[in-house]
Amino acid sequence: MYDVIVVGTGFGGMTASALLAKKGYRTLSIEAASELGGCAGKFERQSFRFQAGATLGMGFEEGGVFSQLFHELDISPPPVHLLDTIMDVHFSERTIRYYQQKERWFDEIARQFPKDSAAIVRFFEEMFSLADAMLSFVYKRPIVPPKTIKQLFQAMQKADSKLISATPFLFQSIAKRLQHYGIRDETFIAFLNGQLVDSVQTTIERCPALLGAVALSIFHRGAFYVEGGLANVVHALAERYKQLGGEQRMREKVVSIRKQRHWLVTTNRKQTYEAKHVVFNGSLHSIFSILDDSIKRIFSIREEKEKKRPAWGAFTIYIGADDDLQTDSLYHQFIVNQTKPMSEGNQFLLSASAPFDRQMAPIGKRSITISTHTEPLHWWDRHAYDEQKKMLTEQILQRVNKTFPLTNIHVQLVGTPVTFSRFTHRAFGKVGGYIPNGVFSLLSTYSPQTNVEGLWLCGDTVFPGAGSLGCALSGWIVADGISASK
Repeated sequence: MYDVIVVGTGFGGMTASALLAKKGYRTLSIEAASELGGCAGKFERQSFRFQAGATLGMGFEEGGVFSQLFHELDISPPPVHLLDTIMDVHFSERTIRYYQQKERWFDEIARQFPKDSAAIVRFFEEMFSLADAMLSFVYKRPIVPPKTIKQLFQAMQKADSKLISATPFLFQSIAKRLQHYGIRDETFIAFLNGQLVDSVQTTIERCPALLGAVALSIFHRGAFYVEGGLANVVHALAERYKQLGGEQRMREKVVSIRKQRHWLVTTNRKQTYEAKHVVFNGSLHSIFSILDDSIKRIFSIREEKEKKRPAWGAFTIYIGADDDLQTDSLYHQFIVNQTKPMSEGNQFLLSASAPFDRQMAPIGKRSITISTHTEPLHWWDRHAYDEQKKMLTEQILQRVNKTFPLTNIHVQLVGTPVTFSRFTHRAFGKVGGYIPNGVFSLLSTYSPQTNVEGLWLCGDTVFPGAGSLGCALSGWIVADGISASK
């Protein structure tokens, strides 16, 4: 019998697995796919490597999540490079260079928005201050929402004066803070909407101020290019996990989780494994299909309610091409029409491999990933699928070619929510966690510890939220929680 079975090998699952193995727990990691990482995984075609989902590294600065995690595991992270330019943001008539250093970013604000620059700088300074307050709490890894009186007191002890001073902003939106500073510039608001949709899945009207503050500040703590892609981070964790005695099963899909005296996890290979704890590292959209009815009846998260919570899908174009990009920036956000929704090709992110990165592409070539948010349920109409995919591909590439004409394309592939569902086993291809629906969104977050003893959750649909940092932290919180329950 195992102490812990971890289902899934994304950032959350591999973080939990490696930390628990280091603490001496007999741990089994089970992955349905042939590749580690889930939405942070990779795949290769010809001589090109492509990142399935996330591409931009964070948390490798001193005191950052991954710096702390790799230190805790006594290993070094993969080679990373601090970016001077986070990304170039392209509008129809101008390009904003989004600098990592605050001083250079403020200079760019003065150049781009001279009339509102003083107010915009004050707005960002407030965002930085609120983010410091939030992250000083989140990085202490509380269980939120707390499940016991003990956890409530522990969370209160981790809340310092910075967080308490931020409570007046708890039920305000980013839009409200912009109104406070009198900022109405449409291009700047479109810039913010593009950043927020890419990081926390929503725009200024529905984004809680504290959540938005973290999203708008995190790159200024450190934005990094990870050699070989973010999948190398997951692989480094997996390698350390195995060194610590952890067991791993690949290409083995969990089909049932039930509980008798202990937890029983059954896979499609008709293998049943027994454990004291089960950690589900996947989106909550997918857990109900494998939970036994006896567990679902007492599970505090109701399937009907969860299905109604909105989430995005991803439409992604993967290109292997000659290195014709005449730019020193590796990341480019395109906002085609700043008055339209930031999805369905109207806003998308282009990520290019570094010219020196031979893991991603041969000499003189680049691996390019282009991704936009899309409504996932629209992609399950077989009759409209091919035409929809063709139209959106042409729409996006037409805009890209106006800025970066792509010649000599050697590989071109397209991923839709149907693709993500097939390869990452996410229900309907939903990715990136839930879409915040207003200022009270923070109160509807799910805890990594469930109400069912021994069942834990990590990933982008539980506290502290989506993204590589949020997922890794959720796995760390689970490892802490299991250790504390011993």
